[in-house]
Amino acid sequence: MAELAQTPGYPVAKRMSAKYEGTFAYVTLKERMPKVLTQVIDTIHREEKSIYSQFGEDGTDDVKRVLSQLSELRYQLQTNKPMSSIESGEDVKEWKAAFDSIRKCKRLQGSQPSWYSVSWLFAECFMYRKIADILKSSKYLKDYDPFGAQKEQSFAMCLDDIAAVGKYLNSMLSVPSTDRSPAHLRVEFEHLLLLTLWGNKMDLSMISTVANYDTGRSMFSVEGGSIQSQLLKTNILADHSAALWELLQLISKPRPGSRRIDFVLDNCGFEIFVDLCLAEWLLSIGFADQIQFHFKQLPWFVSDALVKDLHWTLDALAASGNDNLVQLACKWKDRVRDKSFVAVDHPFWTTSYEYAAMKAVAPDLYQLLSESYLVLFKGDLNYRKLLADRNWLYTESFSMALGGFEPTNICALRTLKADLVTGLTPGVADKAASESKDWMITGQYAVLQVHKS
Repeated sequence: MAELAQTPGYPVAKRMSAKYEGTFAYVTLKERMPKVLTQVIDTIHREEKSIYSQFGEDGTDDVKRVLSQLSELRYQLQTNKPMSSIESGEDVKEWKAAFDSIRKCKRLQGSQPSWYSVSWLFAECFMYRKIADILKSSKYLKDYDPFGAQKEQSFAMCLDDIAAVGKYLNSMLSVPSTDRSPAHLRVEFEHLLLLTLWGNKMDLSMISTVANYDTGRSMFSVEGGSIQSQLLKTNILADHSAALWELLQLISKPRPGSRRIDFVLDNCGFEIFVDLCLAEWLLSIGFADQIQFHFKQLPWFVSDALVKDLHWTLDALAASGNDNLVQLACKWKDRVRDKSFVAVDHPFWTTSYEYAAMKAVAPDLYQLLSESYLVLFKGDLNYRKLLADRNWLYTESFSMALGGFEPTNICALRTLKADLVTGLTPGVADKAASESKDWMITGQYAVLQVHKS
């Protein structure tokens, strides 16, 4: 049997699109995205009584307008109608330019493209951006996060796992770093890195739209004061953790240049907690002087983190009643105050552009990243944007697929929940496919890939 070279159903190296029936892009537009819109509509409908009690008939009318617009958006998606435009926000110019580029490419002569004719990345990003656009046009729901309750429930659901990892981190930090051998420090790093990698499975956009999606919570158990590292190492298809450790060894030595490490975040709940744990360890060991976290500005892909979600998380840890979590919350609030933890956001993260376009579209953000020593890109959407959402050969190099995007050293940590991947050695894809026909979309497998600038 021939070796599996790339994802079937899409042309090689071309952008993935729902126009290719039978692909996961097609399933996403046909089934998953309408489910998200239905959940948003149901969530806002449940807020109607509360808004009426505060604002009377005017509030009710406002909610009805929003629900009508969201229902129309769902209808346009389900019937593959022309896409509407983005009307408000800092990024209106960028969205207009993106539409202009699509129209020019497709020779549409002024008319709007339809949902299934554009790239999957553009269509999916547009849906979430249009939800935000509709809410921003509201009188009383301008700042409403339709996914906020789901994020809070996800945190509560994982609180026992969060507490176990918090205890594990505090037990590490209780021993001075000078009393831990380099080999011991490397084991600690690898354990926390595995947690932040596999924490990406906790993705509400998958949990809420894919039947029987396995969150993998059993993977995060802590027994005997240590994580189950061998279990977490299973199913990593490309593992550049040794290269990442080498980069950290360089930054730990006296040298000119930046000692800042950046996290481009993905999900709230368990994932942002383990990201904070890794960040704390990096600072406490002296591998960085500052950690900068990049957040979305708008509710995005259900569970993507906003700056306000960070503050909610710290408050929830402080109120948890668990001594380890309260201790970490106090420490992390101090870090926010002294700016060893810095939270930033930027409108580019909620556009549809691949990251190779960042230098031209958002040069200020590109410059900000270039001032960092290392940027960790978390999760599936960041990975898709790094690779321009193209159907690369599985064995194509990760560095080549970046398309020249290299503001600094880059590490991508992602569990596979979309049917593209690159940087695999021959035979790896075949083995994964033989173990699971849905190996690319269930979060069962992961990659940890590094590009040194």
